[in-house]
Amino acid sequence: MPFNFLIFFITLLKTHFIETNNMIKRIVSYIFPITRKVNSKFNGYLELTLSNGKTVLNSSKTNYSYGSLQRVLKFSIEQIDLSDKENILILGLGGGSVIQTLRKEFAYKGKITAIEIDPVIIDLAENEFGIVPDDNTLILCADAFDFVRNDDHKFDLVIIDLFIDDRIPEKFLLQEFWRELLAKVENNGNIIFNTLCNPTTNTQPIEAKLKKRGFDAFVYRYVEGTNKVLIANYH
Repeated sequence: MPFNFLIFFITLLKTHFIETNNMIKRIVSYIFPITRKVNSKFNGYLELTLSNGKTVLNSSKTNYSYGSLQRVLKFSIEQIDLSDKENILILGLGGGSVIQTLRKEFAYKGKITAIEIDPVIIDLAENEFGIVPDDNTLILCADAFDFVRNDDHKFDLVIIDLFIDDRIPEKFLLQEFWRELLAKVENNGNIIFNTLCNPTTNTQPIEAKLKKRGFDAFVYRYVEGTNKVLIANYH
């Protein structure tokens, strides 16, 4: 048996085994969830749970991707007219469900830049959910605060989904962060800021700053029963 054919045959068997194993797991997940934990320097222990044939990414206290969060962000994007949005900035990748939602459910063809500080999250997004860079999708491993402060590009829509478990790091509520962020928004641009109802995030100082800078700010409470979303339109 030629060596090249042997390698091909072994690779084929391995692929078949993986596909069969994954199919069995999906079937079993309809009976009981299958969960495995992944350790992260930034996010602690994360859980990948396969339930009813679908994988979701959770922290210890909240959904990170492909569960209720995906529905929250879909609702938020529905409040925005994407027809004139050429460049979208996502701060906080999670498992990449917002990219999937934009591409598949809204057929968005423009450029997306996603910033995520946690390389474990980026790896999970790619290997578990198929979220990979392409000509119109840039995924950077970086601190969102530093990116906003140092990058000189402007964006038509900024989606902020920055959590460590169920908490938003305090630095993303500072006036300094929002001053730099607002300078990144194009005329007629929009901001989506996702927070939780419990623990609550005081967005009133941010709302006041937005209005002072010429934004209309709208707050949607108890989206999916759990989230408070601030949506701002620049005019």
